Amino acid sequence: MSFFIAGTGSALPGTVVTNDDLAKFLDTSDEWIYARTGIRRRRVLTDERLDDLAIRSARIALEDAGVSGGEVDLILCATMRGDTFTPSLACTIAEAIGSTAPAFDLNAACVGVLYCMEVADSFIASGKAETVLIVSAEAMSKLLDWTDRASCVLFGDGSGAMVVKKGEGRLAGVLSTKPDSRVIRMPNIEGMNSPYNKIAQEPLAMHMDGGEVYKFAVNAMGRCIEQVCARAGLAPADIDWYLPHQANIRIIDASLKKFRIDKSKVLTNIADYGNMSATSVMVLLDEFAKKGTFRKGEKLLFVAFGGGLTSGALIVRWAR
Repeated sequence: MSFFIAGTGSALPGTVVTNDDLAKFLDTSDEWIYARTGIRRRRVLTDERLDDLAIRSARIALEDAGVSGGEVDLILCATMRGDTFTPSLACTIAEAIGSTAPAFDLNAACVGVLYCMEVADSFIASGKAETVLIVSAEAMSKLLDWTDRASCVLFGDGSGAMVVKKGEGRLAGVLSTKPDSRVIRMPNIEGMNSPYNKIAQEPLAMHMDGGEVYKFAVNAMGRCIEQVCARAGLAPADIDWYLPHQANIRIIDASLKKFRIDKSKVLTNIADYGNMSATSVMVLLDEFAKKGTFRKGEKLLFVAFGGGLTSGALIVRWAR
């Protein structure tokens, strides 16, 4: 129990793209997309940069926590790809907030925030940090095949942040990987400037086997919930609020039904934002924290799955 959540923040692009907007250039419709995913609209970067969103969400979280950039001991950023390979997005954030703390990016796809929370736990528990800034930022719109209606309709862009401080909030966490390089794959651009490169370049676009992802996700979410509750000495019914990764409402509903979780305890915002990868649980947390949904002492369970294939869950007692 090494940390508690001291502040949250989020930042979203100004452009809203509805399902009807997508139907103008894809063979799809609002009815088709919503029935299969639960998504109505998403935010997409146009004239903004991803680091603009990341810095904005970080500053909001710092202000919410009453912490200055100079008081941060570690900066972790969950992202699959920032605006630059180097400096890392975490270093760009550090520069903007006036921090000289260690800063690095972490890529665990949609589970990135949970991985960052467990890294923060280790730093705080070992005495190497007392205040950690965790930021998630994803520009999914730049990583998609916009002619593939099965995948491009699912995703959106955004950033979220939290400040965690030394304290008695974390109850338990589990992380796992079921290594698979085919089910969800996004190749990188490499070798284009090398006269020695002999490997053909794959298109920069996400490839996803929807059926396999669905099966993995439902099982992984349920398994992680059971494992993390067991580690905390709790039953799933003891959790006050579930904050699942916002990938697809069908996956969330199937997990609830299979593992008999009270739907009234499960928070969602997928209809408005789609799947923002690592950012999804952060924006979900900030939205409901700002609404005053959580009460001091309530138990929040984060659960997510993503490419890799990664999965994880974490229970935190709300301290504010």
